[in-house]
Amino acid sequence: MTYFEDLAATGLPCPHVDAFAPDGERVFYRVLKANEATSDCFLPRRLNPARPIPKECDGCVQKSVSIYDDLQGVINGYFKTHAGKGKKKHIGVLTLQPHDGMLKQTFGPGHHSWWRSSAFDTATVTIQEIQL
Repeated sequence: MTYFEDLAATGLPCPHVDAFAPDGERVFYRVLKANEATSDCFLPRRLNPARPIPKECDGCVQKSVSIYDDLQGVINGYFKTHAGKGKKKHIGVLTLQPHDGMLKQTFGPGHHSWWRSSAFDTATVTIQEIQL
């Protein structure tokens, strides 16, 4: 599989050996930057300097995209922070296929690190608008 990021540059087994392929049925969520899904909406943590990197986040996880397996996880993970309060946001709803990359549950229940493949097509993302 070819990945969006150069995973070999980490010097680690990446994706991690316990990562798994999506099944094409499970739904995942991510806050989008706009009301459309573009490649920039799915950049890894290391490309967003405004986001702090947790100490348990190795070089491989830094090259992954944070997604959640339930809508409440997105709400808890973003909308309840100061940056997200009272704002209308667009949520990307993703049903990832096996060719879209690899996943691993990280940082607690509901959160996954996703190593996006080059084959992932943003046109497959549905948009949901939420305001809290």
